[in-house]
Amino acid sequence: MTPWLPFAVAALLVWSVQRVVTKTALTRWSTAYFYRLNAILSLVVYVPFALEVPPDPAGLPGAFALSLLMAATFWVTTEATRRGPVGLVSPLTALSPAVTVALAVGLLGERPGASALAGVVLALGGAVLLAYRPTASGAASGWLGLAVASLVMQGVGAFAAKLVVTGHGPTDLLVVGALTQLVVGAVIARDEPLAASRPLRGGELVIAVTLVAAAAATIGYLTALSLGPASVIVPLVATSPALGGLLGIVLLREAWTRRQLLGIACGVVAAALLATA
Repeated sequence: MTPWLPFAVAALLVWSVQRVVTKTALTRWSTAYFYRLNAILSLVVYVPFALEVPPDPAGLPGAFALSLLMAATFWVTTEATRRGPVGLVSPLTALSPAVTVALAVGLLGERPGASALAGVVLALGGAVLLAYRPTASGAASGWLGLAVASLVMQGVGAFAAKLVVTGHGPTDLLVVGALTQLVVGAVIARDEPLAASRPLRGGELVIAVTLVAAAAATIGYLTALSLGPASVIVPLVATSPALGGLLGIVLLREAWTRRQLLGIACGVVAAALLATA
């Protein structure tokens, strides 16, 4: 077994569950409150990890630059979604792993095998099928350029993460990213009390535990990137919406369509192909 595979598969599984839990969390809390709580719980995981595996000062500039890129990507993606029909913007941006694969093959000399390439194609097809909405609303001007920019920026960001963590390990990116998230969370949720003294019970405790597990999965994902090929790992983990969609149907009794089931099937097969590549 390749050394990166357990980390990548764990991230895929945990993030798939997180998608379902996030759906439940947002029926209890506002987006701003949830974002801030996620940032705090992430730090609970990242700080002990950083004490065990200290940051490399030489890698901090790259981690900071990547954090700025991802912040800009978030704005571009949000603006594209606001202006354009989500039924077209979402499938377009779901193709971002293709950019990562192209960069990894062209610049790093990675050579995924035939089964891995088939998995990449299925992963991209499944992502598009899951994201497409035929009842998309009308669009304002300029959305297409923003959507394409988001597609490229997400793909470049995933490739840049590979470069950042390969030389210096995941700690730099984890610390810088968590601090950025904490600052943003404090700003957008500044009018909502944290209620830290209130104990978490029942469903809220499950949500908190899942967020902690998701933070640990992020460590695993970045560790996998530092050890293995981005051209396989990024598309593999990108199949999490398919598994999350399957869990949503089974656990939350969400409605489904034939197109959605086809997208889930593509994602599951893609994950199997990429995990065994």
